Amino acid sequence: WPIPIPAMSRYKNMRKVVYLAAGAIAAINCVPHAFPAVIRKSYESPDAKAPEELTTHVRRIARAMHVRNPDRIEVFISRGFSSVSGGCALWPNGAVVGVPRTFLFRNRNDIERSGLRLQNEDIDWNSEIGQKLAHLLLPSTQEMNFRIAHELAHIELFDPLVKVPLASAALVASYHIALVAPRCECHVIPCEITCWSCDVLVVLPRLVITGFPLLFGAGLFVYLQLSSALGRWMELRADRWAALCKKSYTEGGIDFMRKSIELESILQPSTQISISQLISSLSHHPDHQERLDRLEKLLSITNWDYN
Repeated sequence: WPIPIPAMSRYKNMRKVVYLAAGAIAAINCVPHAFPAVIRKSYESPDAKAPEELTTHVRRIARAMHVRNPDRIEVFISRGFSSVSGGCALWPNGAVVGVPRTFLFRNRNDIERSGLRLQNEDIDWNSEIGQKLAHLLLPSTQEMNFRIAHELAHIELFDPLVKVPLASAALVASYHIALVAPRCECHVIPCEITCWSCDVLVVLPRLVITGFPLLFGAGLFVYLQLSSALGRWMELRADRWAALCKKSYTEGGIDFMRKSIELESILQPSTQISISQLISSLSHHPDHQERLDRLEKLLSITNWDYN
């Protein structure tokens, strides 16, 4: 059963809607990076401000990494323990790098006065767990340099912008595949439905009725898998770029991964799956153990004489 021309024309009329939706998705994804103040507002800690010397330090590392327009990179203190970046240093509004509040800690007293709580309870910093947490939360200069260089690598490699057109491309591709696929099916049982908008009875193959949602669903699944794979690759690439800046950066990255793994064992002792593994399965961040293994291998095979 070939698809009647009126039915096919109706699906072709969806093209404008699909392309408009694809453009809107791309614009929405691009806005935070064109205006990085949006990212800063979303992630910035309300009760902590980045000191001027921290901004100077980040820009100094950016110059050492040959990041373009380092003076257009602004620094802020982010919520939680994660670092974040966005924007493009080549664009008028520049880029932003958010570092965790722990970057402001200089000694154990700073940690104790920070008001951190464990499972909504005050931490006894003199206990065994408290002392271990204080050690894990106090970053070394090498760790901070590695994490800063990691975010700067994202900016220099345009990682925040690479994934912007991916969702739009997936939507357009799914539409065209769904439009062409029914033509390949000639032996399907027809199913009558009433097209109320044009008050005519249109005969459509069953494949058209069920095929469009299935193909768009398959397109969404493929998009999520591609987005995850691309994101994980970009994270590992940023690790490599940061680590190759200096041997001390690599060592700092190794220390950071080891501390992250140990911190997970304290925060989630009863779970069989670590926080890192759970986040890795749901997002584009690789598992901390995988990142640690790669950094240790990089440290062992790299000739550091040039540093």
